Amino acid sequence: MSHLLFDYDLELLRDIAGTIDNYLETIHQESAEVDDPDSFGYFDRAEHVVGLGFVACQTYIATICGHLGLQKQKAFSFGPQHPSGKTVVQIINYAANYWKHNSEWVLDKNQKQRKYVEDAFEAVGFPIGIDYPLSGVLTEITYPQRAKFESLVELLILWKDELS
Repeated sequence: MSHLLFDYDLELLRDIAGTIDNYLETIHQESAEVDDPDSFGYFDRAEHVVGLGFVACQTYIATICGHLGLQKQKAFSFGPQHPSGKTVVQIINYAANYWKHNSEWVLDKNQKQRKYVEDAFEAVGFPIGIDYPLSGVLTEITYPQRAKFESLVELLILWKDELS
């Protein structure tokens, strides 16, 4: 990507990340005003928004791979690595796939993809069987920074720079 003077997709991702982070902050502030925010659905709403953020990041990853003519599986071996041994882009991909497809898993006869996602979440420390695993994954892969998509974008820039 170094041959591009302006990475439109990165600027778009930054805008989306900022919007998602602002919305998550609004949910956090509103949830602090009630006694039992979980019963009001605040945490469910936040988890849904986090899923959208992961899908936006996954789309950026796929776009960069397409621009560079690089297979995603090969691109997954580059960039910042999580202590679990998986790269951040691998974890993002699994998180986005979880959010997009977990409701279909009861209908799916092929459990291979589900197993990959389960193993990745387990390795990161937030198994899919717990409440709000996507929020946990975001927290874990952005640590020690705040659990924000803006922090995740910075990790994606490191990944992209390593590819170019």
